[in-house]
Amino acid sequence: MPLKSTDPDVQLMLRFKNGDEDGFRKLFSKYQTRIINFCFRFCSDRVLAEDLAQEVFLRVYRAANRYRPKARFSTWIYRIAVNVCLNESRKLKKRYVTQSIDQSMSDDQNNRLPEYRDENQVSADDKMASRQRDKQIKKALQNLPEQQRMAVLLRIYNEFSYNEIASQMSVSEGKVKTLIFRGRQTLKQALQGLI
Repeated sequence: MPLKSTDPDVQLMLRFKNGDEDGFRKLFSKYQTRIINFCFRFCSDRVLAEDLAQEVFLRVYRAANRYRPKARFSTWIYRIAVNVCLNESRKLKKRYVTQSIDQSMSDDQNNRLPEYRDENQVSADDKMASRQRDKQIKKALQNLPEQQRMAVLLRIYNEFSYNEIASQMSVSEGKVKTLIFRGRQTLKQALQGLI
């Protein structure tokens, strides 16, 4: 299969499947932060995002003996992440009353997962404006229906193709395009003051 030779991550997973624990460690190191960030963007809770990412890697570990390289490794692991996030979202809906979109979202500093380390000093005014903008973007993303939010996150933040997103979400490519279009339109409307 040509995929085996072109995707180094597939090679690592196949090594792990054959008993080489180092293959899993390398994949974990490479994808840990990416998966935590993806889960955080979906749920907006740092602790929960870390728990969800741990569940993703646990599923990868357990699925090693059944692994078949039918797509890029990143497509496969993000499909697992999508399923884990959607399952958690459904569990939360059953346990808790849905939060009104009129309520302000928590801006707890401990709940914020930094994605990039800024090496340059930023002024206090810039920091405050940036926090306010981040808060508005976070709120707008959280208000999207879950399938739109998932498709937008996979496309914008993780730069997956429509075909890969369709595979990850188990929907048609046309449905993905519609979800992303509607999600972007809703975000554009919600963030008019920022654009």
